[in-house]
Amino acid sequence: MKARAASMLALLCAAECGQALAHSAPNSMVKLDFLARSVHAEVLVPESELAYATAAERASENFSTYLLRHLAAETPQGLAWKVEVRSVRNTSYLDHPYLSAQVEFTPPAGASTQAFVLVDDAVTHEVRNHVVIVLARDAAKPELLGALQYPARRLTIQRPAAASGDRRATQK
Repeated sequence: MKARAASMLALLCAAECGQALAHSAPNSMVKLDFLARSVHAEVLVPESELAYATAAERASENFSTYLLRHLAAETPQGLAWKVEVRSVRNTSYLDHPYLSAQVEFTPPAGASTQAFVLVDDAVTHEVRNHVVIVLARDAAKPELLGALQYPARRLTIQRPAAASGDRRATQK
């Protein structure tokens, strides 16, 4: 009798939770513009997922400061790039509220903007099923360069200078 009651309770819970489980969480996006001396990025982070990721963080910290602790770029050899958050604004995408940060990545002297490692765990360090989609937005059509999901937090971007249509990225 107890087994039957437990089974009925499990079915009831599954039926009630079905809609919540079927709802997919919004993803983050990093849209890259490759320039001669820097890479500009629009970093879009869903506010709902950011709230989960920052629940144990410093409450008074602004998004720019938080982002600079979780977003970086470096050369393939490991030399750090300069990262500057230029602006932050609220926006929405597919009916979800997002924070949009305009970020400038500047390589060290002698390094190319065509090859670098993007480091991002702004949400994924706490929300393990969150995905960061990385796109190049040269021309009219964005191109997928790769994605990051826990435990990966590093994406190698390799963009051949001569053939902008042949981009490759690898995840670590």
